[in-house]
Amino acid sequence: MSGKKIISLVLIVCFLLPPPAIWCQDSGAGPSGSGTTGLGGGTPTGPAASPAGPAAPGTSSGIGPTTPDLSSQAQFYLQKTSPTLGPPEIQKVTPPSGPETQPPPTAPTTPVTEQAPESTEEPIELEQRARIQGIALPLFGYNFFRRPPTSFLPVTQTPVGPDYLIGPGDTVRIVLWGSIQGEHAIVVDRNGQIAIPKIGVVQVSGLTFKQLREVLDREFARQYTNFQMNVTLDNLRTITIYVVGNARAPGSYSISSLSTLVNALFAAGGPSKKGSMRHIEVRRSGRTIVRFDLYDLLLRGDKTKDIRLMPEDVIFIPIAGDRVGIGGPVKIPAIYELKQERTLTDLIRLAGGLAATAFKSRVQMMRIQDRKEMVLVEDDLELFLDKRRPDIVLQGGDLVKIFPVPSQNIKMVRIGGAVQNPGEFGMRDGMRVSDLIVFAGGFILSSNLDEAEITRVTPTPEGPQTNRIYISLRKALAGKPKDNILLKPNDYLFVRTIPDWDLYKMVEVKGELKYPGAYTIRKGETLSSVLARAGGFSDKAFPQGAFFSRTAVKQQQAQHLRQAIDRMEADMIAAASVKTQAEMDPKEAQRSALVYQQQRQLITKLREIVPLGRVVIRLDDPERLRGTPWDLEMQEGDTLIVPQVQQTVNVMGSVINPTAIVYDPHLSVNDYIVRAGGTAKYADPKETFVIKANGSAVSRKSFKWFGAGWTGSEQAFHMGGIKSLRLGPGDSVIVPEDLERINWIKEIKDIATILGQIALMAGVVVAAAK
Repeated sequence: MSGKKIISLVLIVCFLLPPPAIWCQDSGAGPSGSGTTGLGGGTPTGPAASPAGPAAPGTSSGIGPTTPDLSSQAQFYLQKTSPTLGPPEIQKVTPPSGPETQPPPTAPTTPVTEQAPESTEEPIELEQRARIQGIALPLFGYNFFRRPPTSFLPVTQTPVGPDYLIGPGDTVRIVLWGSIQGEHAIVVDRNGQIAIPKIGVVQVSGLTFKQLREVLDREFARQYTNFQMNVTLDNLRTITIYVVGNARAPGSYSISSLSTLVNALFAAGGPSKKGSMRHIEVRRSGRTIVRFDLYDLLLRGDKTKDIRLMPEDVIFIPIAGDRVGIGGPVKIPAIYELKQERTLTDLIRLAGGLAATAFKSRVQMMRIQDRKEMVLVEDDLELFLDKRRPDIVLQGGDLVKIFPVPSQNIKMVRIGGAVQNPGEFGMRDGMRVSDLIVFAGGFILSSNLDEAEITRVTPTPEGPQTNRIYISLRKALAGKPKDNILLKPNDYLFVRTIPDWDLYKMVEVKGELKYPGAYTIRKGETLSSVLARAGGFSDKAFPQGAFFSRTAVKQQQAQHLRQAIDRMEADMIAAASVKTQAEMDPKEAQRSALVYQQQRQLITKLREIVPLGRVVIRLDDPERLRGTPWDLEMQEGDTLIVPQVQQTVNVMGSVINPTAIVYDPHLSVNDYIVRAGGTAKYADPKETFVIKANGSAVSRKSFKWFGAGWTGSEQAFHMGGIKSLRLGPGDSVIVPEDLERINWIKEIKDIATILGQIALMAGVVVAAAK
């Protein structure tokens, strides 16, 4: 019988699943604000605490908070004014504002900061030499400047410290309340002075912020009494500094007056690979005021020499000094610039010390000797660490390699098999079999104590020689020297299990049995034995419709189905390839694309089918079942489901009304089809088949019009064809569709095999004509 006629209903259902939905969502974020603090004579200060009143002439009216002009709130980021090496990275910052907060001090409106552009520098000679040796060593500290975090640069919320020096361009905001009321925002002019109405001109340039508060308080006290005053700085000035020497992007920079040396280095991209990290100078008025070692910051977090910059300061980055590299298991493998470090142990301390996996008995150094040749120095590292030998003095260009501890432990024994914790164990002197068993946690229930096997490999000039030693574990634990032998490195002890050991295997019986449930089985136990233990069938049982499934059969069905679908997919691809190479008009091409899409959908749906692993059996009472071919030997995972007595016959497939019809022993296949409304338009009635309640199938080829045929349970003489077959309760009549009308299905030679496998997964066994 053609397999494609067995379950055509699958093709009807497999295209009904909806496509997956696609979800998307949006997210957003908003800026957060911040506030500032003010000064006053022991009372709440700031604009929010000031009473309303008229403003002094020439100043803004009102003593409340003013709405900041966002266009005038320049960022505190550094401003590079020299020619750029590439397109700048623009960062836009919106200053916070609110009805109860005063805008923090900001620089005058200037273009947004540019960071040093990303560019690739050639590796230095020591980097290249390390790569040749298989060691990737970076220049220590240089990646610190490659992608600087913006939070490290001065920002709008940075408070002005008491030591901040006032200079031309700063905006001083003065808020008064009490006996006098007013608000003044005054810019320090180029002479370093501010003109305060009714007070006069006050010299403020060069004062610290703390001194400014004291000077203004004294000046106002000459004219007024019983007042409170709050002094803040609004727009801070910018200053011009110069980064020269071996910087990554040297030039002149306009920066915030709050900026420090490290801020300026970030703007210039830090030192270039030729520049020094340890001898950076800040020059002011022709003299060097500080020498900054970036290693202090990177290794110890020391910023004491990170001074605040002044106008016209020059940052000079000289050429780097001697450099050496250290690789292998150290805390921070890298190429380091030497300063005070002169010996091998100094270099190891600079690299953070040895890692836990470092091998102390070996160190290797590659050195350029007298600028003539490359030499390789080997020595015992532990001798230098313990100061038992004079330390090695470093030279520029040295490349030091530390080695890891060997990962392979030669003093090791192994145990496997029936023990609590099989695996590898470290070996000690005098270790015996009993010791290894204790280390492994002892035996398990299935351990065979009468015989175990030790595999021993002995190196010989001809090659490794493998010997096997058989011992009794029972005697070894009793201390018998012959069995409790001394172990040697790499010995392998295998503890066997008791022959045919299996604690228990489980099967499950469900449905209309007196005592359904999960039962353990012994070796060789059969189905009739399990049924007897379950008490036999209940009064409502229908053994003819029993469903028996087996894990091994399920796996076999899945494998066969997968192979058939793979062949079918290969045929589809080959056919589509042939059509692609042929010339086609647009309509034919569109039709071919649609056909191929339908084929792919069919393949996808077929791959989603999960086998059931059903085995067709003829079930009976345990006594009558015992000794028959149907009395199967039970296996782990077997499942038997016994349903209730069935009272209907299912009519499915291409009929007018697929439904279940009450069973009548006098009705034939044709009678049930008529009661379902007859066949549909695209039905193929001549290929009608029957699936019996026990899972077997009857087709027109097995049930001929005249003569002996298969009824689903026995061979019997009959006449009239399959439509005259009398059915039993629980049987199903399947009227397939005429698949021959689908042209592309006719072209797939494996379609019959595929649908036959689907029938197997439904538990159907197709009986061939006999």
